[in-house]
Amino acid sequence: MSARQSLVGVAGCLVVAGGLCLCWRPALSMPDSVRIPIVEDRPEGLPAARFQHGRHDQFDCSACHPALFPKWRVGFTHRDMNEGRFCGACHDGSAASDLTAADCKSCHVP
Repeated sequence: MSARQSLVGVAGCLVVAGGLCLCWRPALSMPDSVRIPIVEDRPEGLPAARFQHGRHDQFDCSACHPALFPKWRVGFTHRDMNEGRFCGACHDGSAASDLTAADCKSCHVP
């Protein structure tokens, strides 16, 4: 583990009395932006979707991993999400904004 990774781990924790570590941000290195692998054709010119961990930082890792998403990049489709899997588990219009109401460019960004 590099000194920078160690520093990230320390910076990601708030230490309180008794040595308890309350992590508000994962101590492990993770990318803020992750491209979702393409598994089927999309409308022409629409880039692959991008997931941003930072836009979901009110949740800890275990809210999504490993139940909704494995800890590695995996491709999925809008059909999967409409059936309540992956992003669709929360983005159903009740827990979070509905996928059908979202602007395509909110996820499919260059």
